Amino acid sequence: MDPLHLAKTCELHVHPGGCLTVEDLIDIGKDDYKDIDWTLSKDAYEKAFGTRPDIVALYDEALSNPDAGIDRFRDHFVYTQEDGGDFGRFQAKFNLILGLLKHPPKRQEFVEAYFRHVVNRLTRQGLDFVEFRCSGSDDTQEGFLRFHRVHAQILSAASQDSITARYIVSLRRWSSDQDYDWLQDLLDQHPELIPTIVGIDFAHFEEGYPPKNKRDILGRVHQDNLTDPERALEITYHVGESYFDKSLESAIRWCHEVAEMGTRRLGHATALGLDPAVAIARRPDAHICELISERLDQITYDLSHTSDLATFNIKVDTNALRDEQQALERRAPDETVERFYDSQRLKEVRNRQQYVLHRLIQLGTVIETCPTSNLRIGGIPDPSHHPIHAFLKSNVNLAICSDDPGIFDSPLASEIDWVLTHTDWAPDALAQRLGDPRRFKLGSIRPK
Repeated sequence: MDPLHLAKTCELHVHPGGCLTVEDLIDIGKDDYKDIDWTLSKDAYEKAFGTRPDIVALYDEALSNPDAGIDRFRDHFVYTQEDGGDFGRFQAKFNLILGLLKHPPKRQEFVEAYFRHVVNRLTRQGLDFVEFRCSGSDDTQEGFLRFHRVHAQILSAASQDSITARYIVSLRRWSSDQDYDWLQDLLDQHPELIPTIVGIDFAHFEEGYPPKNKRDILGRVHQDNLTDPERALEITYHVGESYFDKSLESAIRWCHEVAEMGTRRLGHATALGLDPAVAIARRPDAHICELISERLDQITYDLSHTSDLATFNIKVDTNALRDEQQALERRAPDETVERFYDSQRLKEVRNRQQYVLHRLIQLGTVIETCPTSNLRIGGIPDPSHHPIHAFLKSNVNLAICSDDPGIFDSPLASEIDWVLTHTDWAPDALAQRLGDPRRFKLGSIRPK
């Protein structure tokens, strides 16, 4: 048996919409594409890439001349390394999926059809345990409940057959308290779905949504779990994936803050493994500028962790930081401050990464690394700089995942093979390093 069989058959970080392939999109939309409002997709694509696509023409060609048309459709949809490391560009391509699934006359039909496509495909690929995570885009309670109920019901039914499928509800960062209330209503109304719905997630754009603002909602989740352990929800959190709006120190701090708030798994966390010299070279003046509010949060963090940071050779000049703190507090928090990198600062950033990885090991926090997704969205110049090298070298709990295997055209088995190809780990050694990722599944805090 393949020594990596356990890793290749357990998926802990996958978005069902992102599992759709070009062929799926064409099949689901072939009868309705001329009537669908593609504005969301076209506007985002034009903003990100500078050209406005004709999606109806893409469908026309794919259906009338599949040999060439499907390749053209694939060029428009699949997110490649050449598309550049930019979450906005990725979202622009992903919005093609949203345009299809939000078609009002067939919305329910399309949602059910696409999710069954996805579950069936992953089953055919040999996966036997999958945790799906998804965020509804409906601003009404009725739409939210319907969307997540349908997803959970499909997975519940699928789990009666050949795959164990679980569901994680992604709370929208801008309305997480409301979404959590609605999720609790869903569990009240459909207790039969409690075994399937095992956790919550925070996804989509992370820039502009600091973890400190989620402290209250996460505290509420933990308290609810203590009150009613039978339906306890564990937490995953996309963090340290896209962070060009802040310094590297702040991006690393965000990962640490999320972990300390009792999060079971961190999605991506590339900020903890991407070498800082590579990180600042991805864009002109990358990570030099950040909000004064972020800089103040970083100063508070450093003053609170002075002794721990010192054990990792990070010197904190407390007097200088307090002087800077007083000066910045006299300015507006939404102003920006610039701080440039030199070799000493880059060295200390590397030490900060090691410090937070050390804390994650102590906490038992898991990093969900998604090799292709991180490489492409993160704008990492080549595989040799991928954060997975640092993660594998450390003792941090690690799961290899695919994220969006359709839009990246890279299923889970290919992600594992990518790791073998681009690292010096042999299959047996990698299997031993990873172990069985099922030990990181959500729902484990519920009574047996």
